[in-house]
Amino acid sequence: MGDYTAYAIDVASVNRAGVGTSIDGVLIDPETLKPYIADEEAAQRQMQIGSPTDRVVILLARGELAAAGELIAESRLLDPMNAHLRVLDTELTRMQGNFDRAINRLRKLAEEFAGTLYEPLMHQHLGFSFFAKGDYKAAATRFRMAMEQRMAMDDDAYLINASSICLQIAEERDAA
Repeated sequence: MGDYTAYAIDVASVNRAGVGTSIDGVLIDPETLKPYIADEEAAQRQMQIGSPTDRVVILLARGELAAAGELIAESRLLDPMNAHLRVLDTELTRMQGNFDRAINRLRKLAEEFAGTLYEPLMHQHLGFSFFAKGDYKAAATRFRMAMEQRMAMDDDAYLINASSICLQIAEERDAA
């Protein structure tokens, strides 16, 4: 994976301020499942020392979508097949409001990465896109798939927890 951390809008915990991520200064809004800056100083430090994926997530959280798109494009020139950057590209599409396009691209990525360590990541982000579209049942299905795959792979506990928390949020929203 090199200089690319596990792209995390992979959540670690939920608190009153939001859902924790692996990127300093960035939380996920439990209402929208979109990143936001919770601590600007920490985010600015992470911009200086973080991986390209960290920096893209911070730009997305700040709402700087054009800058995020430029950084994704520059980084993908160096590593065009990087799964994390490809997911971030779909995340940008989702945050631009084109949910169906993001979903279609993520479905193709899930097929491409089927049976690999990246498959749960694709399902997690499919869950985010379905959630943004308002299809909470489909979101819950994808979060559940990501969680089950992560458990079967004996993945890091925070990644399993991320999928579990998002599943719970989607199920609560679907039941409402």
